[in-house]
Amino acid sequence: MNKKLIVFYTIKGSTIKKIIIFDIFVGTGIYYLLKIVISSTIIATIGSLIGTEGAKKLNFVDVRKEAVITL
Repeated sequence: MNKKLIVFYTIKGSTIKKIIIFDIFVGTGIYYLLKIVISSTIIATIGSLIGTEGAKKLNFVDVRKEAVITL
């Protein structure tokens, strides 16, 4: 008999709030810093996006908790 593996990812509401607040503050900060230094809206927008995603990859905010069920 083959077993099927089902993976559930649970995210708490407080974690979602942390992620949104983190994105707003870090993204806005990076945007305005780049906007002042470089004076380009397009580069500031791209830098803000890359900066927030890079910060998430460094695990400043823990996003996932995993529950594995085997059938």
